[in-house]
Amino acid sequence: MNVVSPLTSRWWKSRHHDPTVTEPDAHVVRWKNAWLAGATVAWTPGSTRVNPHPTGLERAAWDAGFKWAKENPDRRGNGVVRLAHPHRRASDSKLTSSLKGAAALGATGVALYAVSRALRHWRRPNPS
Repeated sequence: MNVVSPLTSRWWKSRHHDPTVTEPDAHVVRWKNAWLAGATVAWTPGSTRVNPHPTGLERAAWDAGFKWAKENPDRRGNGVVRLAHPHRRASDSKLTSSLKGAAALGATGVALYAVSRALRHWRRPNPS
């Protein structure tokens, strides 16, 4: 049986544990708050672009948020006008739905006419 002794796990935690963080969730919350602060600074015009954290986790998170926000637009608000092309997907049709319906109906009619002509031709006795 492969069991890790309690001494080994305590030693591992003491070597790889940040003493300023007591819980993993607190670590994530600190990272998220600093990241959002950096992104908000990048998106706010006229704000100071100096990282307020001297060292550590928050400084790295703030820098990451700031760098990401400089390369990506702020999509948090609904008031942003987006100028997307109306037919940007391959499935977007340039024809209106009534025109598509009429074309489909016309194609169906032509197909039925062709099938009926072929059946009449095959049913007709040979003149020879």
